[in-house]
Amino acid sequence: MFMVTFLREFQSWYWNCDFDDAELQAAFDATDAATTPDEFQRAFLALLRSEDTVARGTALDFFDRAAATSRFGEANPFEPYREEVLAVAREMLRRPPRPGDDIAFEGADHASALLALKNDADPEDAEAVLAVLRRRPDGELLYNALGTAGTVLASSEALDPRLVALIGEMAFDRSLDIDDRREALSALRGAAGEEVTALLVRATGEDDYRFQQEAAWALSIGERFYAHRALLERLDASWPDGERGFEASEVREALGPGPHSTYWRGADPGSPGLLQVHREMRTPTSKRAHRQAFRTMLYSGLVPMVGIALDHFCDSDGLARFDLDVEAFRPNVLTLARHLLTLSPSSAMASPETGAGASHASALDVLALLAEPEDAALLAAALRRRDSAPLVRERALRAAQDCLHRWDEPDDRVVDALEELIFDPSAAMDERTLAAIALFDVPGPQVTAVLLRAAHSSVLPVQVEGALGLTSDHLIDQHRDLVRGLVASWPDGDDEPDRAWLVRVALRD
Repeated sequence: MFMVTFLREFQSWYWNCDFDDAELQAAFDATDAATTPDEFQRAFLALLRSEDTVARGTALDFFDRAAATSRFGEANPFEPYREEVLAVAREMLRRPPRPGDDIAFEGADHASALLALKNDADPEDAEAVLAVLRRRPDGELLYNALGTAGTVLASSEALDPRLVALIGEMAFDRSLDIDDRREALSALRGAAGEEVTALLVRATGEDDYRFQQEAAWALSIGERFYAHRALLERLDASWPDGERGFEASEVREALGPGPHSTYWRGADPGSPGLLQVHREMRTPTSKRAHRQAFRTMLYSGLVPMVGIALDHFCDSDGLARFDLDVEAFRPNVLTLARHLLTLSPSSAMASPETGAGASHASALDVLALLAEPEDAALLAAALRRRDSAPLVRERALRAAQDCLHRWDEPDDRVVDALEELIFDPSAAMDERTLAAIALFDVPGPQVTAVLLRAAHSSVLPVQVEGALGLTSDHLIDQHRDLVRGLVASWPDGDDEPDRAWLVRVALRD
């Protein structure tokens, strides 16, 4: 349990803790000795719910540390108290900053509060952030305030002009350290609006390469890219290799070609014109040209080109790479995907690197995103085709899983097709287990019956997936004893079945 280990080694970001209050000191000492998440929670809440500023600031630091550590896969033990944490942070920011002393620097309470808010701030927090920035802080307090300001601006439909103006003023204040100026500029990266764009364009004319690169990176994100591509190309060409930072690499990546496709590499476009259209779709020169290139491919009538267009629609780095509005294309994309699935799968020659069935794979990815309950029969037919290429069967299973989770009610036809596959001894084992996984967390008595049947299967991998499906929140209480009995019957050590450990973990939870 690395979370507990990391938290025990942590003390605080900003506070030298030594409490006169015995209960608070005991709670703080417990953070150095706790061995379980429950013990940490008790100590954390004692600090968070106290009236002592140092204790509350320390609790906010612990929350941030746990949240950062959770990215390694273990849950933040303080997550259930997120709303309470945010309320405490906002209340601390409404108070004057704590004076500096041997316990912490001036404004450490605001630094802890801003750190706790940084990922959850909303437009209502603009006033508090403004108040901190107007004091022109430095160090950690400045960085936390700017980080929170960036979240506020990115989440705002209507930007607070005072906040934008103040951050812009700081970004161009040559009396500040260049690192602080770059940090201010970075707070504008996720903000929309003409005022922000004007500041970013202005920043590209400054002398410092890294300052330019921070601004250029922001201009390369989203729809701003289309209008500023030429500027970005000039800047990218002007930066010496030794002066290129991470931001410059992001700009170069934006200027480079997007994905060819998901399944059609090596496909022959059929004409120089379509080859150029494909290039435009991958490396758009304008919003209008990007949209037109996609239309040309989508309505070309050539299966490989239609397939490439469908792939770009589904890929987050494809058609929507620069936040192009794709909503208007959805009906026709779905119609064409449905049509492709009524045709024979494309040949291996049509997509040399993928092999046969690329057309169905592209279409099934669209169904995963857009299919409606009326498409259940089409999806069930794809699941039942045992002569499909392995890739197509895998995409059909993924599409079924996504649709069952997205639709309000699971469709019996899709569930039936998955059940047939789970218990088909002629099917590949990975496809049988994926079919069972597709039913996880799907409500309904028919699905539960299939999972129970799988849990009683004599085929161990199928049995494990059936048992794991029964550990879903809505099923575990009713079937806990059955699952425990199954786990007890499984071999352990080197002979333990794959994914059996997930069932054991679910039972412990």
